[in-house]
Amino acid sequence: MIELLLVTPFTIFFTWFLITNTNRIKKIEEVEILDTPLNETHSISIIVPMRNEEKNVERCITSLMNQNYPRYEVIAVDDMSTDNTPTILEDLSNKYPNLRLVSGSSPPQGWVGKTYALWQGVRVAVGEWLLFIDADTYSNPYTLRSVVYYAEKHKVDMLSLYPFQELYTFWERVIQPIIFASIASALPHDKVNNPNLKEAFAIGQFILIRRKVYEAVGGHESIRDRIVEDLALAKLVKGKGYSLRIAGGRSLIKTRMYTSLHKIWEGWTKNLFLGIEKNWRRLIWCIFILFSLGLLPIFLFVKSAFGFSLSKGLVNTIILIESSWLIFLNVYVAWESAKTYRIPAYYAISFPISAAFFILIMLFSAFKVISGKGVTWKGRRYVVKTII
Repeated sequence: MIELLLVTPFTIFFTWFLITNTNRIKKIEEVEILDTPLNETHSISIIVPMRNEEKNVERCITSLMNQNYPRYEVIAVDDMSTDNTPTILEDLSNKYPNLRLVSGSSPPQGWVGKTYALWQGVRVAVGEWLLFIDADTYSNPYTLRSVVYYAEKHKVDMLSLYPFQELYTFWERVIQPIIFASIASALPHDKVNNPNLKEAFAIGQFILIRRKVYEAVGGHESIRDRIVEDLALAKLVKGKGYSLRIAGGRSLIKTRMYTSLHKIWEGWTKNLFLGIEKNWRRLIWCIFILFSLGLLPIFLFVKSAFGFSLSKGLVNTIILIESSWLIFLNVYVAWESAKTYRIPAYYAISFPISAAFFILIMLFSAFKVISGKGVTWKGRRYVVKTII
């Protein structure tokens, strides 16, 4: 009976939790494609940091050079690549004379590589708006027109978009959706977009910011040592009283973040513990939620099913029903997520594996930071001494 007193409130709480957060994520406003001319246009400088991006550079730059927008420049910053990225950029600059190339230098003491690459790009930019965009993205031809119209309409100082995430391999499809959903749940868009609340968040793959606002807050120089630079910039902008907004951009921009389990592990190990500001309470809470939703219902189901087979008692029956309900609810939510990312529906049954790997990545991320071993990304190692 004690088990029942624990499991039933547990079931009620997590039913509410899943439904509430799923509905909240579904309500993220999408920036619609604007295919009609603007009455007024503002100059935009697009800055793309590139370090060893030979597989992405041509797709990214070509999509940016073909924007249906009259006043913009594209600045590609080669962040000391050791692959064919510089050669490909040179070839593209011959094809597109208005593509500006910046040969990045080694980051000075106290700077993070990507942050310094973006800073170098800003220093040669001339636009009224700055658009920071990652090399692993592909932009719709109407992206600039659409986001400028949206930003002006809503009087936004800084706008960040959720891109459509392209997921092709097994591990991408198993791990990435649960991480994206967890981030959207932990930092809900309605709170981020509310100027009266302190919550701030941005996706580094696409950040549009007014240049005068960027300069007023000190730009990337003010957050030079922050590894999770997108979150740091969002907190800086909103903390100074400027308008921050996050929205969906699935029809405007696509991205493929990581292409293998190794890259998924390395990339999220770099971001996750720092993304929660090295806060152990948040870490424990996140692990509790993941374990309770992804793994505990399976354990309860197996335990109660075994007990039911031996003795058809009321307690075993109720726990069997409640654990089955939670498993069904998890599968349903994962199935909805699979539709969002256009992956096969059968990946919905992989949610226990997703939760287990997410927990492991979070723990390893915390270990790398707290132990002083530091995090690594694209051949660079960073030992974290300060929080975000």
